[in-house]
This record gives sequence, C-alpha cells and structure tokens, in this order.
Amino acid sequence: MAFLFGGLAFGFLLGFGLFRAIDTRPGQATSPAASNEIPTPMGPAAPMGSAAPTQTSGGGAPMMVEINALKERVQKDPKDVQAWSRLANLYQDSGMFEPAIEFYQRASELLPNNANLLTDMGICYQQLKQFDKALELLERAQKADPANWQSLYNIVVVAGLDMRRFEQADAALARLQQVHPDAPNLAELREALNKAR
Repeated sequence: MAFLFGGLAFGFLLGFGLFRAIDTRPGQATSPAASNEIPTPMGPAAPMGSAAPTQTSGGGAPMMVEINALKERVQKDPKDVQAWSRLANLYQDSGMFEPAIEFYQRASELLPNNANLLTDMGICYQQLKQFDKALELLERAQKADPANWQSLYNIVVVAGLDMRRFEQADAALARLQQVHPDAPNLAELREALNKAR
C-alpha cells in the first residue's frame, strides 16, 4: 500500500514538472486584458510540425545547443525545411526578427505557399515596423490558405492598428469571425480596432 501511495505521489510530481516545462510560442494565448495592451500578433502554434524547444528556466544553453544542431543540419542539407523553419521560430521567439526573416525566407523558398511560414515572416516584418511588407506576406498567406485564421488576425492588427486602413481591417475581422469565431483575444482585438478609429 505504501508503494502505491509513493508511486502516485511520484507520478503527480513528475506530471506537474513536465506540465510546467512545456514551452509554447509567445503570442499564442497572451491575454491583452491581463497586460493592458492591444492584442499582440499571433503566429501558428507549430509550423511544419516542429516540436517546442526544451528550455530550462535557468538560461538559454539548451536553446543554443538546438540552434547549433539546426545550423549543422542545414549545412548538410540546405533543403531541410523543418530545420530552417525551426531556426526561424527560435529567432523570432527571441525577438531577433532580422535573422528570423532570413531563415523564414530560406524555408519559404522550399515551400512558397505555406501559410504558416508566410504569417510568421509577416509578424517579423510587423515587429520591425515594415508594415507594407508585413501586410503583403499576410495577404499571401491568406491566399495560400483561406482557412488560416492567424493570417487574418494579423491582417486586422497590421492594417487596422498599425496602418489605420480600417476598411481592410474590418473585412479581415469579419472573415476571421466567420473562419474561427473562437479565436483567442477576438473580443479584445475588436475593441482595440474600435478604439483606434
């Protein structure tokens, strides 16, 4: 009986530790209401099916190991689209948008109509305040995959909140509500757009 309870306690602690160690990409479920900010850009959860990084809370050493391993992979195989997109995601998540764009471009050369890659690259340009380029990529993503709700979300952010092109933002918001009515932060996005007018 003692072994049973000991095993259950160990399993609970292990499960709790694993749950806390899971890393998600920033901007996925950030609550603007909690941060008192306008909705942040949202990228696809895991383009190309790549796994989330395994980081420890103590620093970036595991991330650097992963980055170095990915760079070796692309040197050996320049057509490794998963390695290029994973590198891009890591740099984007670290706020290093210019190198992230370079890696997204390499991945996009291999998969030119991948809406996830185009959306994430558009977010990088948006963060660099190159709004025309951001909007161009987001519209390309939407043409490549009309069901890609993240590109629609970001069209609303860039067209409406950054460029004040409200007609274009309203059209994207209406389409977003149709495609994915349960999109995270949708109410906050609508409110931010109304306040920006």
